[in-house]
Parts: sequence; structure tokens; C-alpha cells
Amino acid sequence: MDHPLTCIIVDDESKARKVLRHLCEEFCPEINILGEASSAQEAREIISKKTPDFIFLDIRMPMEDGFKFLDSVDTQPFKVIFTTAYDQYAVQAFKFAAVDYLLKPIDIDELTRAVGKIKKQKEKAEKQKQAEKNTFQLPKIHPEKISLPTSDGFIFTSPKRISRCEAYGNYTKVYHSEEKPSLITKPLRHMEEILSPQGFMRIHKSHLVNTHKIRRFVKGKSAKVVMMDGTEVEVSVRKREELIERLGNVQ
Repeated sequence: MDHPLTCIIVDDESKARKVLRHLCEEFCPEINILGEASSAQEAREIISKKTPDFIFLDIRMPMEDGFKFLDSVDTQPFKVIFTTAYDQYAVQAFKFAAVDYLLKPIDIDELTRAVGKIKKQKEKAEKQKQAEKNTFQLPKIHPEKISLPTSDGFIFTSPKRISRCEAYGNYTKVYHSEEKPSLITKPLRHMEEILSPQGFMRIHKSHLVNTHKIRRFVKGKSAKVVMMDGTEVEVSVRKREELIERLGNVQ
């Protein structure tokens, strides 16, 4: 891997941040710490300016805990290692596709193993991305088709046949017209990059939909869209106005 791993440390306790920074500098030299945040809001500000590979995230923080912070992020282009003094949140943590869950005081071996996982995942993603670029990109030959990586190969399909995509941890579940859904080994943001030019829109942090396949938009406290197949998909508050404008322009 040519570039170092980048991260930020999110913890409301300054002593905890200082200790973790020291451990990383001493035992994980491959890490470049881009910054520290004492709250969820500070973390959002740093992430908006920088793009870390992962974050060390405390769970119990005043005002907004670690889980609420992740819920507030529409797109999550980073991986997460939770750091906490409490062990009762482990199950909930892994529902957010956490790479690891470290208990304070942080064990050096556990820290290096967790960082090793991040490193391996990044190397694998970079190799797969390069392989796709070299072998499976078909825009000039078949502009109407795209390739979607799965655990055992690739699926070739047309964006017109895709109804919606749903985040599934670090993977994406793709729903096709008249076919069973496919589990793609790429995060939802990857699908968003590919499909946005084809009339798709991220209407929720977990949902990307084909606007051409929306049957109805339902207003209300919990706004939603109804797809052609009858599926109902929630629309986040911050995406409602943009979606209404987009739907008015769908040809």
C-alpha cells in the first residue's frame, strides 16, 4: 500500500485522546492522524474537510453519542473502530459494520490487530478497484451496461433494470426488475457514483433509488416514496426538497 492510513480520533476525554494518539504513534507508524475531535459536531467538521480512511470513535459522549453521530452521517466514506470503557455496546456497534471494538484501557495487541484489519481491507479494495479498471470497465463498448462485483464474480446489468440500492453494512443490496436482489461487494457510495448520472438519487443514508421508477411521493412527518413494485422507501428530511424538484424534472 503506497499511502499511509489516515484517521481521526473522536473522544470527549482529552486524556483518552492523548493516550490513543501516543499508542498509535508508538505502535502503528502506518497511521497518519489527521485530527482529534471532542464531540460529534467537531468530528463532522473535520470529516467535511478531510477524508479519513477510518475513525477511532468513543460511544458515550455528551450531547450526541457515537451511534447518533453515525446515524447523522448521510454517507460514511470511512471505517470505524469503536473505543469505549463499556462492553455492553458491542452488538450494537457491529450493526454499524464496525471493524473492531476496543475496550479501554486499550490493549496494544488488540489495537495493532484492529489497524491491521483496516490496512488489509484498504489493500483489498485498492486491488479490486484496479482490477475492475483494467478488466471489467465497459463504458465505450457497452454504454448501457455496468459491471457489479459480487463475492464470486461480477454481474453485468443495465441501470434501467435497477430499481433501488440499499446499504448493507459495507456491501450494497441491489434490487433488479423481475429478478432476485444481488449483494454487491461495494458500499452504497460506490453505487451512487456509478448510477447518479443515470437518474438515481440518494434519498436517505441507506437508500439510493431510480427516480424513473418512483410511482408516488407521500408527504408527512415521515415522508416516503412508493416504487413501481410497491416498495416504500423512507426519505430523509434534508433530501425532501431536492427529491421533489428532481421528480418534477423526470422525463
